[in-house]
Amino acid sequence: MADARAPPGPRTGPGHRRRGDERVARGGDARRRLGVAAAAVTALPIGAATGAALLAALGTDRLTWWLAIALGVVAIVSAWTSLRVRGATTGADVTVGGGPATGGAVTTPVQGYVVLAVSLAAAYFATLLARVSLDDVFYVGKSVWVAERDQIPFRDFLFTEGVLPGGTANPPIPSFEVLIGALARVLHVHAASVTWYLMLPVLAVFVIFALWRLVLRWAPRRPLLVFGVALAYILLVAGAPDVLNTYHLPRLTQGKSVFVHGLVPLAWVYLTDFLENRSRRALALLVLLSVAAVGLTTTAVILLPLLAATVAAVLLIMRRPREAVLCFAAAAAYPLLSGLLTRLTTNGLDNVVATYTEVQEPRVVYEFSLWLGVLGVIAGVAMWGSPLLLRRGVPRLLSAGAALTVTLLLVPGVLVLGAELTGLAAVLWRVPWILPVPLFVGLLAAIRLPRLTWPNHALAVALPVALVLAFFNLGEPMWTANVLQDKPSWRMPETRKNVTFWITRQDLPDGLVLAPTSVMRAMPQVTTRVRVVMARDLYLTDYGMDTQFAKDRLLLGAFADGTEPIPPVAEVDAALRRVDVAAVCLWRTNKAGNDAAPALGLVKVAARKSPGGMICYRTTTSGPAASGG
Repeated sequence: MADARAPPGPRTGPGHRRRGDERVARGGDARRRLGVAAAAVTALPIGAATGAALLAALGTDRLTWWLAIALGVVAIVSAWTSLRVRGATTGADVTVGGGPATGGAVTTPVQGYVVLAVSLAAAYFATLLARVSLDDVFYVGKSVWVAERDQIPFRDFLFTEGVLPGGTANPPIPSFEVLIGALARVLHVHAASVTWYLMLPVLAVFVIFALWRLVLRWAPRRPLLVFGVALAYILLVAGAPDVLNTYHLPRLTQGKSVFVHGLVPLAWVYLTDFLENRSRRALALLVLLSVAAVGLTTTAVILLPLLAATVAAVLLIMRRPREAVLCFAAAAAYPLLSGLLTRLTTNGLDNVVATYTEVQEPRVVYEFSLWLGVLGVIAGVAMWGSPLLLRRGVPRLLSAGAALTVTLLLVPGVLVLGAELTGLAAVLWRVPWILPVPLFVGLLAAIRLPRLTWPNHALAVALPVALVLAFFNLGEPMWTANVLQDKPSWRMPETRKNVTFWITRQDLPDGLVLAPTSVMRAMPQVTTRVRVVMARDLYLTDYGMDTQFAKDRLLLGAFADGTEPIPPVAEVDAALRRVDVAAVCLWRTNKAGNDAAPALGLVKVAARKSPGGMICYRTTTSGPAASGG
């Protein structure tokens, strides 16, 4: 009986050992088959993404572009089908690509100190950059107008004092420059000083924090490494005027720059938080973000709805219509309503929205945001391969949707159709801005091959080093053209700034002042009390380049610059009278202009020596300063 109650001993017979060995062998075979299947599933999107990037960045003709778009679609769609999704689209039930979502990561103390140090360094570094943007005449000029006059200029303030409509340079929606001007008025500080010495460093800290928030939520591993490589990409690939990273520190006081490098990353963070955690707070923050975005730039009126529609489409495919509606409404309702109300309540030139610029070719659009050549290949692989680079779960789904949307919009003819339907030809080249490209590029540094320990150790060092070296050797850094100074400045050459202030202190007749075009661009950034003939030639496009209004100002600008060929004296005299110029200030080096002064009836009233040597004259014409040809 005692033997009957004893527990049975282990089965150690020959038959049992054979069955165990067979089970182990079958398990090993299954794992090998699974590994082979996984490799086969990822091989197609990786190969297609690489091919698309090579053709897009290195190709030169229309055929290579079509092939690039086709391979890009294949890469994203094949990556999408490899994402295995189970259960709900929110919470930790989501498993994409074989593993559970791991959202909710928090910043460690070490990471926090690093990010804080980097953000403070960026804030100081931004004040040392003196890259001049021709658009500063509008952005800073509008803040100066608000600070000096305590009124919002809804109409033109650069050529006239509200006589003409605002045109494309002054849409009625953005209020960021108004905020800066109002702050300057309250603080009794010049609006340009508030812009460059206060707002710029604050915004630099903000965009660095925004990038870190997205890296922390989307990167699958080594977030500090991803963050560092992304920052290196931003700093070292930012030389050309309109490329994506130039809109970082070099142009950060412009609302569109804060939008693309600050609010777009945060929008993806809030969407991720909502979809993974059903966070009402994240949804509320997304609504507030949409309001702030429209206040920053009219670009948000089209890009935020595009981003929201992308997310909604992904959620509809996932059969989650409620979340799709909520996300779209939170991100797109205010931009769409504000844009619609603006169209309905304005007319004439006030209703013009960037119609003077032709739609860029798709490859040019690609170049503006992702570059060409080797750098374009790197960014293209990062974009089309992003669904496989990100953390499993919602980030992969969102990046797949965004990359597919941008790819389809880059099909030849699509942007042209969009421009015809919306009238937004001048801003449609910014559609890739919905992608967090620096993050995608940074993720390349954290690539890890499955089940290959020693190669991964080598890649952990080789990839980030190779990427940064590529950025350094092939890119153009933010400080291109010796724009890095040893102390903060207004981002205006010191001589030009001194000359502009000198003109404001002269006893000149009331009316318009004709000066070299660089000085006339600087004047609205200094004061609104001295009105100039032509603040910027590009903005004349809104009022017709074939009109006498524009022709006179272009001719006078060429005369003041001493540009060859010098306009005939009779034409200059007629233009001076039609525009009602009260004073003319010319560089001492403008020999032809100064020699023509007696024939034009100009009377010398002031002069200064070099640097910035200049002579100012008064004219014999008179009339209201706001009139024009």
